[in-house]
Amino acid sequence: MFRFKIFELAEEQSEKSIELEAEDLDLGEQVTFKGGVLHIDFYRNPRFIRSQFEIDVTVELICDRSLDAFDHNVNQQYEVIFKLDDVEESANENGAVRNIDHASQQIDLEQDVRDTILLNLPTKKLHPRFLDEDGNPKEILNEQFGDIPEDDEEQIDPRWEKLKKLKD
Repeated sequence: MFRFKIFELAEEQSEKSIELEAEDLDLGEQVTFKGGVLHIDFYRNPRFIRSQFEIDVTVELICDRSLDAFDHNVNQQYEVIFKLDDVEESANENGAVRNIDHASQQIDLEQDVRDTILLNLPTKKLHPRFLDEDGNPKEILNEQFGDIPEDDEEQIDPRWEKLKKLKD
């Protein structure tokens, strides 16, 4: 599904849109992939193949606070350049440079798609009911346990009193 034969890609510009189903991608134990759309723009010339893809998918996460399941949408773009020459492979948050597998004459985007989804998940997974309208976590406990002392005056240590008198 994420592998493309080089000779099947048109010279210059081409594009593909793929409907992703839940069983198409395994994201591990903590995240359940529910499906979405993968849109890929290819640019092919004799020296390299550039693939720019945009994913719009839904994943199911488990809330860290309540352990309730909730859906989270991921919409992200990424670029991978496959070079014919042997180059040192590298990747950053905007794109990656990879070598073309000469034996199979294919390019594989599965790992890049998977990583793009996983890297765009929130660090703290909170159900939307625990977020305010700006997306910030709401305070959950405003309760005070035990008796609240009626005199809110701070007890000043007598040693501080003596030090203040010495200062004056």
